[in-house]
Amino acid sequence: MAAKKKSKNLVDSIEKELRDLAKDLDKRLKPLRADLKKAERQAGSEAAKLIRKARTRLNKVELKGDSDVEEFLKKRRRQLSKGLTQAAAKVQPKAKKKAAKKKTSRKKAAKK
Repeated sequence: MAAKKKSKNLVDSIEKELRDLAKDLDKRLKPLRADLKKAERQAGSEAAKLIRKARTRLNKVELKGDSDVEEFLKKRRRQLSKGLTQAAAKVQPKAKKKAAKKKTSRKKAAKK
């Protein structure tokens, strides 16, 4: 009986140590996770900006040639421009959602 009690106490103390260690590790990693998220957002924003610049420059290219060739080139440019727009949307980080303010009813506001 005494051996079982000692082993149970030992297991409990090990579990407590592991929980404490996990909490400490999580606390230390939290700033690193925040930095990583910030870097990902910045990289996505920069990539989207570069893609938008490329699309703008592509749309400024003058297309000349036979009417059939010119029409073909215009269609391809539109497709490429659309693809670049979609790519920019994919890499652009989503804006943070702001918490909605709770609206107070007129009755509650009148009581205050």
